[in-house]
Amino acid sequence: MGSDGAVAAAITVDRLGTLPRALTFLGETVRAGGTRFAAALPEPLPGPAAAAARGWLEAAAMVVQDPAGDQLVARRLDAAAVLALRVTHREATP
Repeated sequence: MGSDGAVAAAITVDRLGTLPRALTFLGETVRAGGTRFAAALPEPLPGPAAAAARGWLEAAAMVVQDPAGDQLVARRLDAAAVLALRVTHREATP
């Protein structure tokens, strides 16, 4: 997931009603267990966002070959969480 992917992920999870902190948690899971481990989770994100997250993780798992790649995936998830938080905050501000 590149920078453009982080933006798309933020918009997707926002539209699916997923809280930004779920992306942060998923990023920590990727850091702890790796991208392949996270891709195999039955529900990487809660609710309807699970299918989208699994798709992102499965695609990333095809190219990630080492812990540095896992760190990159986790950083992109963190970036998506920050962007999702900004979208959520902007919409909540009158």
